[in-house]
Amino acid sequence: MFAHTTIHVSDFDRSLSFYTEGIGLPIASVFEAGPGRRIAMLGERDGTHLEIIGDGEGPVDYPGVSIGFRVKGAGDLAARLDPGFRGPMSPSPGVTFYFVRDPDGYCVQLLEG
Repeated sequence: MFAHTTIHVSDFDRSLSFYTEGIGLPIASVFEAGPGRRIAMLGERDGTHLEIIGDGEGPVDYPGVSIGFRVKGAGDLAARLDPGFRGPMSPSPGVTFYFVRDPDGYCVQLLEG
């Protein structure tokens, strides 16, 4: 069972806002994990999570990571979140998505739906 994807971020609050206010993920938990280290688990409390870690060691510890989210109004959201977004792309009938970059340059896929 897939539990979570972890990314280290350079600005915890900016990234938390991107994923909660922009993408619409709920906050399952936020906690301190030692001096200067904050962690947020995002997603449904009992579901799969995106873990963001703000420890001043960002921006990108895992290059090549791509994470996908199914959202309503994917094209409008992509344009709002990233002026340099790519898409729409439709690799097969009924699938439309856009690529955006989050504040640390991670590739985020927004699937319509």
